[in-house]
Amino acid sequence: MSLDSLNALPPADAEAAFLACCGSRAWARWMVSRRPYADTADLLETADRVWSTLTPADWHEAFAAHPRIGEKKEDGEDRSRRWSHWSATEQSGAAGAHAAVHAELAEANRIYEDRFGHIFIVCATGKSAEEMLALLRQRLGNDPDPELRIAAEEQRKITRLRLEKLVAEPAPPVLPILETTAAMHGIHGISTHVLDTARGKPAAGVPVVLEIRTGATGDPWRELARAVTDGDGRVRPLLPAGTALIPGTYRITFATDAYFRDLDVEGFYPEAAIVFDVRDAGQHYHVPLLLSPYGYSTYRGS
Repeated sequence: MSLDSLNALPPADAEAAFLACCGSRAWARWMVSRRPYADTADLLETADRVWSTLTPADWHEAFAAHPRIGEKKEDGEDRSRRWSHWSATEQSGAAGAHAAVHAELAEANRIYEDRFGHIFIVCATGKSAEEMLALLRQRLGNDPDPELRIAAEEQRKITRLRLEKLVAEPAPPVLPILETTAAMHGIHGISTHVLDTARGKPAAGVPVVLEIRTGATGDPWRELARAVTDGDGRVRPLLPAGTALIPGTYRITFATDAYFRDLDVEGFYPEAAIVFDVRDAGQHYHVPLLLSPYGYSTYRGS
């Protein structure tokens, strides 16, 4: 989302967005209360300042939201699946490590937690499994108080990186051809939902992109919206508020790779793209995705 979108979110939604960046509820609530932010620098400076005022109990709450290095949260543990793929991306250096390294990480994690009472926190972006294992072993020699502050500083770095990701996407531009009022076309639009047929459950946390092409085949696609499926696997509506539906060819792209990676499932299709025509702008178009690791299908819903 854009910074403007973050500033405009209802308080509960804004708190959920901030909790995806840092698992401390006190930090998230303070960040919500300090909106609006003038720019990204203001956002990051405020995040650092609020973090420095929190208690060790707040720090421990933030630590507990992370998976252990080399592991992942069990299904349903992550307080916000909307950005749960961040952990997998940040720890990608550990994902391809040999089994022996994973075993050493698991044992070192256990020793660390027994000694310090919280999981090992490190800003893992760009680090290999071997580098993280070496840092873990090195920090095992610290006294508890200094180690707690080192872990808090690593959490601060992680939070800044996630905040930058959170507001990295600019708000989708409103196309001139779509700047019409809802009264001219009626209140209609596009929605979708994703069902994981292999698990028999809605697929939550799937990133979705909606695009339009109003010219001939081969003309460029124009992005209209980005969203993430909710706990029911739905995005409703997919068109941005105030954007009228018009005739044209639309494409919905589902980032299935991120979804399956978060479940620790090997999928065959990294994304699923559904292209369909809207000929009658006076109707609603519901375009579901039925998804499994090795196949997907769709249909025109209502």
